[in-house]
Amino acid sequence: MSFRKVIAAIVSGVFFTGTLPFLTLPANAQKATAEDCTQSVQATWLEHYTAEASTEGECGLGGLILTVRNQAGEIEFADSFGPNDLFGFYDIVTFQAMKLALTDWVGSYADQSSSGKLPPWPQGADGPDAGEFPFFVEEGVTRDLYEDVRAEDRAMVCFIQGGESLLCLVKHPRTGDLEAIGVQTFPG
Repeated sequence: MSFRKVIAAIVSGVFFTGTLPFLTLPANAQKATAEDCTQSVQATWLEHYTAEASTEGECGLGGLILTVRNQAGEIEFADSFGPNDLFGFYDIVTFQAMKLALTDWVGSYADQSSSGKLPPWPQGADGPDAGEFPFFVEEGVTRDLYEDVRAEDRAMVCFIQGGESLLCLVKHPRTGDLEAIGVQTFPG
């Protein structure tokens, strides 16, 4: 094949589709199959809830699922995340690295404290005053409700839910349900 035909093939995309057998990459230069990362880990949150973090499929490609259940096994909270959208899960390519990331996500990175530690929401302000790293209340949470939750000093767990933020769930004092109160940003 002439140089011009090779260039024309590259420009037209033929080279990249592999239709020219003499231009395909050798087997050892082709992308290796990613490791299977299918697994789940569990942690106990606030003494009464089981947080399960799981993923299925190839490392770095499968979605991440967080499910929090009460003692009766009922789901209190569930959400799914993309590995590139969640702090701590970028560029994971092995089963062991995924296991460590899942364990950290629901274990050591989950902040279990109380709502009394939430930043105050001053009268007349648009939201809580958290300084350099703002706290954004969940849709529908009013200042009065927020300040009541702070005053009640409810059990609270905050977990990574993005690249630069934690979602905080508070325990309802009568029903025991976990309710989202808002998102705490952190430097990312």
